[in-house]
Amino acid sequence: MVNIREISIKCGHCDTYQTLSGFERRGDFNVYTYECEGTGCDPDLSRTLVEVPRELDEFARRDPSWRGSETA
Repeated sequence: MVNIREISIKCGHCDTYQTLSGFERRGDFNVYTYECEGTGCDPDLSRTLVEVPRELDEFARRDPSWRGSETA
């Protein structure tokens, strides 16, 4: 199982941590978007996408009230 909340992602440009900023479903994957917290980075250049197979995505399954929940 993968819990996206237990993953830390750093920007490759400025080495600052990124913040979870988006979610969408793409076929058999849940795609999480992270953006840099640094003020000098262009979001279009520093954005990170993390694809998690839906059947392994613990975060999307555990909270039925969350907008990306598998049970919502």
